[in-house]
Amino acid sequence: MPRLTPITERSQVEAGGEDAFDRVIASRGAINVPVSMLMYVPEVGAISTAMSDAVRFGAKNLTDGDVELGTLVACREFDIVYVWGQHVERAVSFGVDRAVIDALATFQPIPPTSVRHALIPRFGHAIIADHLVPDALFDEVKAEFGERGMMELTALFAHVMTSGCACIVGDCPPADGAPVLPPRPR
Repeated sequence: MPRLTPITERSQVEAGGEDAFDRVIASRGAINVPVSMLMYVPEVGAISTAMSDAVRFGAKNLTDGDVELGTLVACREFDIVYVWGQHVERAVSFGVDRAVIDALATFQPIPPTSVRHALIPRFGHAIIADHLVPDALFDEVKAEFGERGMMELTALFAHVMTSGCACIVGDCPPADGAPVLPPRPR
């Protein structure tokens, strides 16, 4: 059970936040776990949903598999257990090799399945863990995804980390039966 009560009903939103709540419902039909935490600041919940729509469903230079793998990369790098559990099977359904997911989960070398699926984890690790994208990696990502695709990935990582921060503060466990993100080796 999360540490904060999930805000999933319009009646729970603070006065003045109803419009933001309605925008999330219009997009999704319901309030999911990360957004249910962000709805403590309703406008942030609505903006987070709009960003999700833009980077997950509006990406022009990324495939659905790229988006799902990018989501998992950010989850692994930031230890976001809830979101990981929600996206593993989606990633597989969009063509991400389970061997890539397993390697990512356990900090093993990514098997060479595709150029794109090798670059996304390297790029995400560089941004999230190293806080530095070397010129050579920048050039590889730009050549493969284009400038727009590179920034779509960057925005995706940022969005997932925002959701992750909300899940970490709320102490949101993985959903029952969801794939579990192994703990980070210490």
